[in-house]
Amino acid sequence: MISRRLNPPRSSALLFGPRMTGKSTWLRHHCPDWLWIDLLQEDNFQLYLSDPSRLRKEALALREKPAGVVIDEIQRVPALLNEIQSLIEERGLRFFISGSSARKLKRGGANLLAGRAVELRLFPLTLPEIQAYAGAPAFHLDDALKFGTLPKVYLSDATEKKRILKTYAGTYLHQEIQAEGLVRNLPSFSKFLAIAAETCGQEVNYSEISRETTVKSKTIREYFAVLQDTWLGYLLPPWEKSVRKQLAGSPKFYFFDNGVTNALRESLSGLLAPEARGTLFEQWIINEIRAELSYRDFEGSFYFWRARGGSEVDLLIARGSKPMAAIEIKHTSNPGPKHLAGLKSIAEEYPKLDRFLVCTVARPYVDAGIRVCNYTQFLAELGSGKMRMGAGP
Repeated sequence: MISRRLNPPRSSALLFGPRMTGKSTWLRHHCPDWLWIDLLQEDNFQLYLSDPSRLRKEALALREKPAGVVIDEIQRVPALLNEIQSLIEERGLRFFISGSSARKLKRGGANLLAGRAVELRLFPLTLPEIQAYAGAPAFHLDDALKFGTLPKVYLSDATEKKRILKTYAGTYLHQEIQAEGLVRNLPSFSKFLAIAAETCGQEVNYSEISRETTVKSKTIREYFAVLQDTWLGYLLPPWEKSVRKQLAGSPKFYFFDNGVTNALRESLSGLLAPEARGTLFEQWIINEIRAELSYRDFEGSFYFWRARGGSEVDLLIARGSKPMAAIEIKHTSNPGPKHLAGLKSIAEEYPKLDRFLVCTVARPYVDAGIRVCNYTQFLAELGSGKMRMGAGP
């Protein structure tokens, strides 16, 4: 098993993340002797759906108190969370609860065990996780850009990678989302997914997508919310000093994994186009950063930055109203002035901000206070905790 950078807490926990990121594998590794209830199994689902109190009855009937209880895919029976809270408070039972969608939990006003369970996130494999696993295939950037790093996909050959990803896009993103009642018009949602994949990394134009899909802009916003609630993607808002302006600006959208993006684009075969490489490299690096900082319980938020003159920085990491680091991401081994323009521009407003250009350069160097480094070095420093952010020069 590939060792994940997510460490189990001592308390009860809610573990969220998209399907196939390895939640069940992680739970089985860390909870080998726990009582296990898998709600994907139809008999379990029907049993607890018809009688959520069955969980309490079974727990109280146990002759020996288990080390803990695992509930897999809790979104299928949210009512169990009330019983879980009671068992945590009254019986001192420890629960690890997994889910691949917060949609039903949020919309149904489910009890999310505030103060009684910590919330954890699991992402696709990160580069430090891959490099630390002796049995993993050698890492190749082109493979990560095309097929992503979902555990099962990464450990498969090229033919199997394509099959898994096509199934993921065709079965999970369509049938399961429909089965969960998250969308009503599946053909429109399918067309929306393809457009979202083609335009990832760009500012979201709700009106344009509405015209292309022939559904209302309000529905397009709901579709993006579905992708966020199922952890399949996220919106990156523009940085503004006021929260009101942040909400008013157009965000960018990214998927959680490159392989899923390319499956939706139907571009898993052949060579990636140069323009696609740039976007996929940007998406992959941002996903790596989000995963690593999540595993380290980082308190902060992510934005992109754009000056009035048009200069842009791909990722701005901030805590509250204080920017901590500006990161430009370019798939190039020979960065030039145009690649540094945004980072130089943001320094006019935040002169002490730590700035990085992450690319494929052979050797690192510093240019006008900007650290230009290869992605492997950047991610290694980030994973080891050596990456300094927010301290200024």
